[in-house]
Parts: sequence; C-alpha cells; structure tokens
Amino acid sequence: MSIGPLVVTDLVVEFIHDGYAIRPLDMLSFEAQPGELVVLLGPSGSGKTTLLSCLGGIMTPTSGSIRLGDTDLASMSGKQLDGYRRDQIGFVFQAFNLIASLTARENIAVPLNLTGMSRKDAFARADELLEQVNLGDRGGHLPSRLSGGQQQRVAVARGLGHNPPLLLADEPTANLD
Repeated sequence: MSIGPLVVTDLVVEFIHDGYAIRPLDMLSFEAQPGELVVLLGPSGSGKTTLLSCLGGIMTPTSGSIRLGDTDLASMSGKQLDGYRRDQIGFVFQAFNLIASLTARENIAVPLNLTGMSRKDAFARADELLEQVNLGDRGGHLPSRLSGGQQQRVAVARGLGHNPPLLLADEPTANLD
C-alpha cells in the first residue's frame, strides 16, 4: 500500500541535560518517495534512533514537521497517534522487543490480531512471514530458545506483518546470523 511521500521539514529535537541543550536533530529536512530505501549512517548518539522515534510517532519533536502522505503527525495525539502507529508504521526495534512468554509465531500474529485481522488470518500470515525469514521450523519456540539472529528475524517478520506503508528499522541487521 502506497500513501505518498514521507516529508520531514526543519525537524528539531532538543533535550536539556545538566543545564545544557542537546540537539540530536537540528533542522533536519528530507523527502523519501514510496518504495524508496533510506539508510541512516552515523556514530552512536547522532540522532538515528531519535529520528525513527519521531517518524513512528513515539517521540514528539521540539519543532518542525513530519508528513506521511496526507498525514501530518504534528496534528495528531492520543488515539490518532495509536492508529497511525498501528496502521501506517512497521517497527523493527534494535532490542527486538519480543514478548518472552509468546512463541515466535505468536509474537508475529498477536499484533496482527490487534489490528482487526482474524486469528486464523493472523496466524496464517505469521506462518508465511516465518517462512520468508527462514524460520518456518522455529515458529513454536519462545524467544529464549532462539539465537539473537533468529530473534531479530522474528522482529523483522513482525514489522512486515501488516504490509505497512512505512517500515522503520533500528539497526535491523546488527544481530543477524
């Protein structure tokens, strides 16, 4: 599903730490077209995760704007942001964020079910994604029984689950085997 470009204009994020202003993002502007891959490179602390958090509606920037197609994140709050994150964004977190008590298959299916997909369809989609990431035989395993690379692949599959218009991945290959 394509919904239009991602447009970031004059984005600023500022924190006050020990009386000093820290700006991991300072007047950042860029545009990404549907289907385009954008890679962020930079040292630790340069604002990569901060930017992804803003794009995903997890963090509110100090100033500037973020638009995904016709959606203006600055005009959203509460349930609107929840809907944006649920329907428009796929996340692949650096730390996996898998639920320890759920199997790999359930970690992928449960978020799909929460978006309104039937249980049967959610588990069918989870099985399909597990095959795509070469883990079809590990779907019944808890995260603790998977290697770091396998957990990362489950996280990637979960992020792709609902075919989001925007997939945000924070160091998605760091733990792959």
